[in-house]
Order: sequence, then C-alpha cells, then structure tokens
Amino acid sequence: MVYSCLFHLVNMEPANFYFLILPLAVLIVILVSVVLYLATKQEESLYDKEMKKLRIILKSGSMDKKTFERMRNRIKQEIIFAEELERLYALLHDGKIDRDTYMQLRELLEKTFRQRLKGVIA
Repeated sequence: MVYSCLFHLVNMEPANFYFLILPLAVLIVILVSVVLYLATKQEESLYDKEMKKLRIILKSGSMDKKTFERMRNRIKQEIIFAEELERLYALLHDGKIDRDTYMQLRELLEKTFRQRLKGVIA
C-alpha cells in the first residue's frame, strides 16, 4: 500500500502537482500562520479593558481628571480584591483551609477592601 502511494508520487504528472500538492501546501502555510498569530496575540486583561473605557470617557470630556484617577484606583483595588478572593477559594478548594477559616479570611478581606475604597474615595 505504502509502496504504491510512493510509486504514484514519483511518477506524478505535473498537472497533479499543481492541483493537489500546491493547494495543500498553501493551506498548511495559512493554518500555521494563523496558529502563530493567535499564539503571539495577547489577550487584554480586565484592567486594560476598563482603562480603555475610562480613557474614552475622559477624552470625550464627560469626566474630569480627578474623577478619572479615582475610578482608575478603584478599578485597581477591585481587581486586587478579586484576585485575592480567587486565591482564597483555591485554598479552600485544594483543602488547605477549612470552610470556617475561609469565611473568616473572606470577611477580613472584604473589610480591608471597604477600608481601602474609603481611602481611595476620600
């Protein structure tokens, strides 16, 4: 079976090469380039997306610079809070802490977050 396929490849007519091999090679090149493009393309983080929205609002003139800075700092704090909450949940899920410890740490984290927000807003 393999030898017959090789025999057909060796004795291939030029027309078969142009209609079979070249389109397959072009398809492979296109697929490889798409994979490489998607691999190098970096996804925007939530912070970057929110900052783009805030910059657009700032440039439109419907927000002043001071409000922009407060909103930017608030977004930073919210993202830090969400990351810490995910870490706590991961610890609970992995069994490194029990449910009561998780609830206590979560309450402490929420309390600290509210205090930070008061400091940012003030």
